[in-house]
Amino acid sequence: MHSDIKKLIGSLVSIMSVSGQEERGRDALLSLVSPYFDEYIPDPSGTHVFVKRCGKEDAPKLLLDAHFDEIGMLVSDITEGGFLRVVPVGGLDRRILPAAEVLIYGKETLYGVIGAVPPHLQKAGDHKTAPEIGDLLIDTGYDADVLHTLVDIGTPVGFYEKTASLLGSRICGRSMDNKACCAAAILGASIVPKEEMAWDVYVTLSAREEAGLSSGCSAAAYRICPDAAIVTDVTFAVAPGVGADESGKMGGGPVLSLSAVTDRRLTRRLLDLCEKKDIPCQTCVDACDTGTNATMLSLVGEGIPTAVVSVPITSMHTYNETADIVDIENTAALFAAAIRDGGLYQ
Repeated sequence: MHSDIKKLIGSLVSIMSVSGQEERGRDALLSLVSPYFDEYIPDPSGTHVFVKRCGKEDAPKLLLDAHFDEIGMLVSDITEGGFLRVVPVGGLDRRILPAAEVLIYGKETLYGVIGAVPPHLQKAGDHKTAPEIGDLLIDTGYDADVLHTLVDIGTPVGFYEKTASLLGSRICGRSMDNKACCAAAILGASIVPKEEMAWDVYVTLSAREEAGLSSGCSAAAYRICPDAAIVTDVTFAVAPGVGADESGKMGGGPVLSLSAVTDRRLTRRLLDLCEKKDIPCQTCVDACDTGTNATMLSLVGEGIPTAVVSVPITSMHTYNETADIVDIENTAALFAAAIRDGGLYQ
């Protein structure tokens, strides 16, 4: 299954989805995902809703939410010298921006490189600080007159679209946050035959999470009125500088959140399913904030029982976020088990 999930992730990563721009990739996403579902429902928020029905009358509804948007930038200025200035969308780590490869999604998609001052020309102490994003310039090779015909102020900019295989079962590239979890949700719903489904399943590839908003998933949930929801997002993996008490182990399976935000019975049922189906899993304590869409989603309408299932990754919010294919597959396996489980939440 490794090759299938890698192909799916690679295809999802290639779809531009800078936060607030999720609708731009709709046609490519529909071509990729629609064959696995019965219906697609566009949402004014920019969220993409895919539905797979079990065929049973008055079936309960299970929502799988994975935010589809990614961090990026917006063009704020075109300089006389033919460079682009940008402002951040989401939590960019400015330490990794100099010399980064980017794509500018203008009237044409342009390749660019963020300029970097050579170490020979840096002033004393420059190496100790990261440049402000407003001081960085993107070089496309075009002069200002040409750029003005191709790029408008407000044009989205994303990291260069690529994925690469590391040793073993690991994969790296841009927007593993959260395309890895989108892939797990799509795969989990697609592998369960209709006759084995206990729920109608709604997969929301939601908008605007990286912009600090949960409006995308909340707006869709108001329309769907699910009986239970599982939010799937990435979490920190154990790595140098990241303690074991605030992270999960890559290759250790999905990470289930224990939090005041999440529903205890639903979370317990998912943990029991992992044990029953021999799906490796981990837990983390998030106290009062999971850092995901779960907080807002759980409060929609009359309230939605919500659990959080995460995929651990390293180098979060960079252009080489790294995940383990095994974790993504096990997360999909848990979703498939949940879809088959009529007693998931009673």
